[in-house]
Amino acid sequence: MLNVFLSILPIFLLIVIGFLSKLYIKDVTIFWGFSDKFVYYLFFPALLILDISDTHFSSTNNFYSIMSTIISTIIISLIIFVVKFFIKTSPDLFTSIFQGSIRYNSYIFIALSQSLFGSEGVALSGFFVSYMIILTNIMSVLVMNHYGTGSKKNLSSAMLALTKNPLIIGAVLGVVMNMLNIHVTGALRQLFLYLSNAATPLSLMSVGAGLIVSMHIRQIVAIFYTTLLKLVAMPIITIVLVKYFDVSGLPASIAILYSAVPCAGNAYILARQMGGNHEVMAAIIIWTTLLSIFTLSFILGSVTV
Repeated sequence: MLNVFLSILPIFLLIVIGFLSKLYIKDVTIFWGFSDKFVYYLFFPALLILDISDTHFSSTNNFYSIMSTIISTIIISLIIFVVKFFIKTSPDLFTSIFQGSIRYNSYIFIALSQSLFGSEGVALSGFFVSYMIILTNIMSVLVMNHYGTGSKKNLSSAMLALTKNPLIIGAVLGVVMNMLNIHVTGALRQLFLYLSNAATPLSLMSVGAGLIVSMHIRQIVAIFYTTLLKLVAMPIITIVLVKYFDVSGLPASIAILYSAVPCAGNAYILARQMGGNHEVMAAIIIWTTLLSIFTLSFILGSVTV
């Protein structure tokens, strides 16, 4: 449990720093508005290109482990849409529920893979990231394009949004470079490192700066519902699937770890840029990060694979 706590604590403290900046620095909201654009259009795409292009893929028992996380993500998405059919939710709030339930924090995922499973765990987590980051971003952008404030509600605009989304462009470029064995080297690599290193702290502090403590009861219920889906339902579904596919050992452990990590900080950036409810999104990121300290410890300590 200590390893889990120490891996998540810096993430949570960055969010706290962002929240304190809003309280004690005058006109800091203007700064975070510009910062979000740099993170969204430059820093995160640089991070995706660098990380995915450098990933070393392993073929051992990986197909069914990655299929388990893909299927569990799709099942959670279907649950969200079915519940929406019976319980009416405002479009912007729905986007936060959707993103909060299916997106994952790759930094916590990779950090825990390293601390719990060593270098082999890091390599395998990179394999998961390269696939899941494209899937979750495509799903999120499609939902944001349809339900986000001011979005056009047709297929052509949705596909156009996908082709223009900098996160998806970065992820696809990374995969293509990986397949062609092209790597960022020399001075250009150092530039990409500088840019990518800024992505994580700025996005997480921006989450804290956007946090609203006082919320309507419907928003609180949405946060609780999303946290339950992300930290409890998705791991349970994944555990059932890895056992069904007879996946064992490290691939199964990494699949379960992936499904149990909290929501990604860049979900907040996407919510702000595409007209989602960014205040609720910030709260979801914070609560899933905080509570994952306990849920991750219980799940990883209780499940034998």
